[in-house]
Amino acid sequence: MQTSDARYSQDDSVANVLDNLARAHRILEMEGHGDMSMGHLSYRDPHGRGLWLKRGNLGMEEVHAGDYILIDFDGNVLEGQGLRHLEWPLHAEIMLARPDVHVVGHSHPFQATVFGAGRARIEPVNNHGVWFAEHGVPRFDSTSHIITTQELGKALARVLGDADAVLQANHGASFVGRNVRDATLAGIFLEKAAAFQLTLAASGLPYDLPDADESVEKNRRIYPERARDNYWMYFNRKLDRLEAAR
Repeated sequence: MQTSDARYSQDDSVANVLDNLARAHRILEMEGHGDMSMGHLSYRDPHGRGLWLKRGNLGMEEVHAGDYILIDFDGNVLEGQGLRHLEWPLHAEIMLARPDVHVVGHSHPFQATVFGAGRARIEPVNNHGVWFAEHGVPRFDSTSHIITTQELGKALARVLGDADAVLQANHGASFVGRNVRDATLAGIFLEKAAAFQLTLAASGLPYDLPDADESVEKNRRIYPERARDNYWMYFNRKLDRLEAAR
């Protein structure tokens, strides 16, 4: 199929979202998600054409507003230039299964990847874990391989279900959101929750799990819209300081 090198020719709002999505890549790198050039986020095209996916061969810290390709849900490149990630079916099949999801991320955060190599579950034992209190963080263990087929993408989407993140056994993690902000926070909080729980387990200290209903209510109390905006703005300021120092 003929592709265009024009930037987001449909409308300027797409470019604005993808600029924020580029910042999200760099924020996630800053918060422990970087692994050479193997992480990627995507955005559901608002005009129903498919999804915008970060092009390949770039580290997350290298992503800027022009570094995307538009693909349809069968992986055909419709717009943009660059390598299509092999794991495009992961993004496409999650979006097809979850109409509420507009942003999908996949990366190899160290602590969450360690956690996913074991069989324990992420629990709401700290505030970051509370983000996942309602639906938990399921573990996809049908394969430890990369998700390169639509069949594997569908299987992963089934395991994800209504959750905000899924651990991929001996591989990494995927996380989702209704917008760039929420998907980014889900990725950051997953890594922080895994790190906290690994440290708690390694300490040998006895501990109790918080009440499940209380944890769901706590999620709603500490993560309203204004708090999510606050945290998103915080991580953007932190990124600005880091990049200015460089």
